[in-house]
Amino acid sequence: MQANEMAAATAAGGLDYREVRKIQFTGRSTYVLSLPKKWVEEMGLKAGDQVTLLREGDNSLSVVPMSSAAAAGSGSLPEATAIILPSESPSTLRRRVVSMYLAGYNIIHLKAKSGRMGPALRDAVREVARRNLVGTEMIADAPDMITLQVLLSLPELSVNTAIRRMYLIASSMHRDAMAALAEMNAELAREVIKSDDEVDRFSLYVLRNLVMAAQNGRVLREMGLKNPSDCLGYRAAAKSIERVADHACGIAEAAARLKERLPKETLQKVEKMSYLALSVLGDAAEALLRRDYQLADRTVDAAGGVHALEADAVQAMEREKVHDQAATVRLVLEDIRRTAEHASDIAEAALNETIGEEMAMAAAEKALGR
Repeated sequence: MQANEMAAATAAGGLDYREVRKIQFTGRSTYVLSLPKKWVEEMGLKAGDQVTLLREGDNSLSVVPMSSAAAAGSGSLPEATAIILPSESPSTLRRRVVSMYLAGYNIIHLKAKSGRMGPALRDAVREVARRNLVGTEMIADAPDMITLQVLLSLPELSVNTAIRRMYLIASSMHRDAMAALAEMNAELAREVIKSDDEVDRFSLYVLRNLVMAAQNGRVLREMGLKNPSDCLGYRAAAKSIERVADHACGIAEAAARLKERLPKETLQKVEKMSYLALSVLGDAAEALLRRDYQLADRTVDAAGGVHALEADAVQAMEREKVHDQAATVRLVLEDIRRTAEHASDIAEAALNETIGEEMAMAAAEKALGR
């Protein structure tokens, strides 16, 4: 039984699961620990039934009935009900739904206190489910209540896969934004801005799963993570990639405002800076996903080079007398610089996640006399 389930049962007045029991030795090689009778009865177990023993990251053991996974798939999912006041605004309701999604609830009931939910609130719920919440569908729509259910199960989309998709979308947005800038392509710029919703959806999905993983060792392993501390690095990476997408939108918005093409040298300097930002972003994502300490370390150093390239671009603007559009170009340079800085943040998260493995490897090599 998981720790949070034990705590909930104890709080509800059930068996005290903190009781001390002795390990007994039987036969020649078997250690035996008896299970509390009340817990066995509550789980519907009997002699001969199987349970799974899971070793957690802190070396504790979880006892999980074999039927627990089937029970979860049959509809016994966490639920939550929020009472919606008549004075509640659509934006407040959207934030509430997102918070409940991030908390890990699979079924979300939204019930109107006044007996009827207005059109603006209903539209807000539909919009946030469609645009922001991966795998979430409206399964009930009554005048006084709306019910959302998260249909996507954990193994279908791992955190690694979601992070990689976020990176691919954000980097594609950056490239398209730079193409829109070079070609003065307002239509392409608008497409970049539309893509931002997709990155936001995956970001919320990752954060939701990390919250659940931090609370449950079994969920942590199902996501392909090793330790609860991994959640911190992945959370930082998800937020950084989300910000990279926001900066791509900033470049696209600047491209849409341009009145004439940028001078050749200025554009080349801006594109060179962009190339570096994308390069370190790709390396940072790979370092995190592959748990590569050395690549992460090199990436942090490489990201620092963006400042010199920014200075070169500013000098090119001055040489080519870019005055009317100087403010717009400087905003683009800032967005590119911030992209490289967020890539450095991801690489630093990878360093923090893998330092233990790096130290263990160094110790092993020392022991071998290398």
